[in-house]
Amino acid sequence: MREITLGAKKEVPVLKVNIGDKSYPIPLAGALTPKKIAALNTEAKTINWFKQFIPTEVAEELTINDWNELITVWGEASREDSGMTPGESLASRTS
Repeated sequence: MREITLGAKKEVPVLKVNIGDKSYPIPLAGALTPKKIAALNTEAKTINWFKQFIPTEVAEELTINDWNELITVWGEASREDSGMTPGESLASRTS
């Protein structure tokens, strides 16, 4: 019989974001619940979510190009980590 244990504490995979002389770890999509991923359905909501991990005074200095690059690289790193893009539904993986 096969067995799986879910919900066990695991190291959370992160994207290390370097801004100036500081680094900020941002959890990759695979570490998030489907509900949290679904809430990141616009660029604005995604940026606001990233701001949980980057201090406001630092985040406010980032340009639109910086944010676009961060969103792109985070999505790529999430895909590499979990094999699924942040916008990909769980249902599409099983069909």
